[in-house]
Formats: sequence, structure tokens, C-alpha cells
Amino acid sequence: MKAKIAGLVYLIFIACVAAAIAYESWGNAVGYSHTVNKITEKLHMEDNLKNSGKKILETITFSLYEGYTESVNELKELKAKSEKYDTNAYRFTKAFVGIVLLVIVIYFISGQQVVLLSMIFLSITSLVVGWFSPILEITAYQDIPVLGNTIFQYESKSIVSALYKIMDKGQYAIAGIILLFTVVTPIIKTILLLILSFQKKLHLSAGKVKFLTHIGKWSMLDVFVVAVVVTYFSTKTNGQTDANLQIGIYYFSVYVILSMICTYLITFKRKKN
Repeated sequence: MKAKIAGLVYLIFIACVAAAIAYESWGNAVGYSHTVNKITEKLHMEDNLKNSGKKILETITFSLYEGYTESVNELKELKAKSEKYDTNAYRFTKAFVGIVLLVIVIYFISGQQVVLLSMIFLSITSLVVGWFSPILEITAYQDIPVLGNTIFQYESKSIVSALYKIMDKGQYAIAGIILLFTVVTPIIKTILLLILSFQKKLHLSAGKVKFLTHIGKWSMLDVFVVAVVVTYFSTKTNGQTDANLQIGIYYFSVYVILSMICTYLITFKRKKN
């Protein structure tokens, strides 16, 4: 009885800590995207034209008018804020990965069923955060004489928002493929993992284990890479374009790896039994 209570406390503790860290990571990533959007608005061509006029006016008035200086300081504050959000997002992501690695080590040392359950719950957390966190940021800009580096477009995409955009463009076949392999398949696989992990007599679940093994082959990282590439081409614009990966791809990758490990452990335990 004490062992079961201790196991339950451990499971709740790991789930709560991991969820809190993942939430902070997601929140900072979203905050980063919103702040960069504000910077983009200020660096748009029209704003650059206004700032050029402010700079000239400030020069000829010998800094009695300080509109340009105020605009620059505001941009610096926004940039510092965005950098802080970005740093915190990756810091919390690393902390989450650290918890995952620790739980994996604990399982291989103890072999306890409750630790396997905690790994499945961590994979669920990774999956949800991977769906809604930004996975890719696209910045389209050109270096224009006098105006300088002018941003025309900034977009930060998560798997969910990318699906909406692809469907809005009428590319339903591509959206359906991404939906199937990045949303539907992981949900089915996670449900099967939970069912099998709660069943003590694994030899009665041979059909489910076989199905779990087969479905796992369709939820690999290469399928997710295809989703990222499709997202990239769905947002690419004219001019010079930069594309940078964000934390969503790391969370989704953690889910894929954890689900593969849990599948292997469950099938291995069944064969051993």
C-alpha cells in the first residue's frame, strides 16, 4: 500500500513539474513571437520612412525634437524583451529535456511500472506543447538604400496554425497528410500506450501490441520533417527570407523519441513475460 501511494505521489510530482516547465516554455515562446511581431510592425517600410523623417527633423532641430531617439529606444527595449523571452523559452525547454532524461535513467535503474507511466505522461505533455508551440519562424526582408534593413513579413508557425493556413490555401490533401501523421497517429499511439501500460497481463494484448508496433513506424521524425518543410514553403515570400527552428520542433521530437522508447519497453516486457 505504501509503495502504491509513493508511486502515485511520484507520478503526480513529475507530471506537475514537467507541465509547469512546459507551460513556461510555451508562454515565453509565444511572448517572443508577439514581441518580434511588434518589432516587425515598427520596422515596416512605412515606419522606416517616418523614422527617416524623424531623424532629419531631430538633426535640424539640434535634438530639441527627440522623436527619432524615442523610436530607437523603444525598438531597443522590444529587442531586449524578445531576447529575454527567447532565452527563457530555450532554458525551460532544456529543463524539460533534463527531466525526461532523468526519468528514463530512473526507469532503467528501477524498472517500476509507475516510472513507465510517468514517461508516457511526459510524452503527452511533449506532444501537446509540440502542437501549439512555434516550430518555425519566417522573416522576409530586403536591404533598401537609405531605409536600410526593411522587414516585409514575419510569421511564426506552430503545427496547428500551419495546418489552418494550409487549409485556407485549399491544399486539403497536404493538410490531411500532416493532420494524420502529426495529430491523429500520435493520439492513437498514446491511447494504446496508456491502455497497455495499465494492463498487467500483457499476453492478452498481443493484437494491440502488434498494432502499436506497426503504427509506430508511421510516426517517425522524417514525417515531421516533411511537415516542417511544407510549413516553410507555405509561408515563403519574395525577397530575402530567413527560416529558424523554434522550440515546438524540440518538444515534438521528444514526444517521438519517448513514444518509441515506451513502445519498445512494453513490447520487450511482453516478450519477456
